[in-house]
Amino acid sequence: MVATSASGQTGKAAKNKTLKENVNGIWNQMKSDATDASQKVKGALGLEDRHVDEIKIDGAYYMPIYSVNLYKKEEGEALKLACEKAFKARYPQAVVVAKAIPQEDWLTEPVKQNKAVVGYSETLYCYILAKDGTDGYINAKFEFRRYKKVGDSYAPVSGKWPSWERTDAIPNTAYKQLIDKQ
Repeated sequence: MVATSASGQTGKAAKNKTLKENVNGIWNQMKSDATDASQKVKGALGLEDRHVDEIKIDGAYYMPIYSVNLYKKEEGEALKLACEKAFKARYPQAVVVAKAIPQEDWLTEPVKQNKAVVGYSETLYCYILAKDGTDGYINAKFEFRRYKKVGDSYAPVSGKWPSWERTDAIPNTAYKQLIDKQ
């Protein structure tokens, strides 16, 4: 038997990291955790990137039109009415033709602190579709968010009950194509 050198197994001595390297490492880990949480929410909604759930018509991206309400819980009607009230305050002449919450339940995400779950955040989306005179339609997306600490009850998050997330002004020609593509 011939003995060979184990020089391939000797590496550089462990290097002490500088403060800058430590801070960068912590920052990168925080960004990674935020990206992971974002991807989980997108996955729960069936979204993978910015335009996956959108429909492109004549170079513009539009949100899907939701008219079927999947949320059947008791609070659902009050949530839709809160969105409609905010919508009518901004667009008083528009005629609402559909109000929908296109999910069956709240999307729940654990909230972690130092890798331990300390609470839960829940999100619900509501859409309002309205006729804008004879010119087209207005499609608005609202978000409700609530939070609870472990062992407590859920409470609305300030500024997110509801928050107005997006508005699409849809010309009649694009509306017809949008309906056909869904």
